[in-house]
Amino acid sequence: MHIPAFQATLFAILVVPICILTFYVDMRSKKISNLTVWALFLSFVAIGVFTMPLIDFAWRFVHYAVVFAYGLLLWFFRQIGAGDVKFAAVLALFIHAGDIRLMLLIAAAAMAAATLTVLVTRWTPLHRLAPEWKTWKGASADTAESVGKGKRFTIPMGTGFALMLSTYLIMGIFLGR
Repeated sequence: MHIPAFQATLFAILVVPICILTFYVDMRSKKISNLTVWALFLSFVAIGVFTMPLIDFAWRFVHYAVVFAYGLLLWFFRQIGAGDVKFAAVLALFIHAGDIRLMLLIAAAAMAAATLTVLVTRWTPLHRLAPEWKTWKGASADTAESVGKGKRFTIPMGTGFALMLSTYLIMGIFLGR
């Protein structure tokens, strides 16, 4: 991995608790708050400005812009929620450019794990542990503007994103340079 282990450790101290909270809240209510996104952003700025060269720090905002633009397109077609777009864009700030291929593998595994977990829990008695959670409901009938246009069951993407970022940073602690 290209992320420095020290930097991954500092990021993880602040970010992993935020990711755990995001996982929980997204499962419970299928929402990612702006406060969560801002907390991640401020964590990146507070640590990144002191632990990476200024040019690398600045280039991370290109990652942010690319992911945000792509996410905005997905949101426009109601394939992903607005909170997920913002969370994914901020998540991109933490990824070292040399680790992008690895991150795509982590992303695929994390999204598959989150999806499998939601589906298994929804279709087994496990969902009775938290019966009021919106994740177990069929369609998201808030409005026709919601993900899937309110007509189909959707997976809370924040769960996968939170797992993805946490996994990357924890791997960086042990495998970073």
